[in-house]
Amino acid sequence: MPSAAFTRWQNDRVPRLNEVDAHCAAVLALIPPNPTFLDETLRGLVLHLSAHFQGFCRNLYTESSQIWIDAIPAGLQATAQAQFSAQLALEKGNPTHDNIKRDFNRFGFSLNLQAAHPAGPQQVTDLGHLNDWRNRAAHQCTRPLGGGVPAALTLPMVQGWRTSCDGLATSLDGSMHAKLLRIMGVAPW
Repeated sequence: MPSAAFTRWQNDRVPRLNEVDAHCAAVLALIPPNPTFLDETLRGLVLHLSAHFQGFCRNLYTESSQIWIDAIPAGLQATAQAQFSAQLALEKGNPTHDNIKRDFNRFGFSLNLQAAHPAGPQQVTDLGHLNDWRNRAAHQCTRPLGGGVPAALTLPMVQGWRTSCDGLATSLDGSMHAKLLRIMGVAPW
């Protein structure tokens, strides 16, 4: 059984992303295609994907911390809640691999999304490229992107990043289920 955060990812966030993806495909199908409009639409999809993945990560983190806090003595719950909510990287920062690890490592284990699935290394690389493009789109940057980051956006590329985010969401949900089960001795969801 998946977490409520993962269920929301699948039943709310993914359908919303499907709608934006379909819009991008329609813009691409225009004859002749308008390159400026297509670029703006793809940048919007990048921002949308990053925002929804960040929202999923925050929701899963919050759900997991609440389950963990509910399992400890009442006298410690306020202190634990303060520690779990203090300076969350995902509250203000992009959903980078480092920010996800920084927040989820508060549960007392080292999160390794690269090793969680055979496609993990590529998924983490794709997440990095997504975040680089997210920053470029959000801040209207014109300087060249870092090494290995594609210089131009294409719909198949963004769709690949979306597939990687979906895989990372699945891995993160499974990892948190397994870790919380081991810590608490009962299935968290």
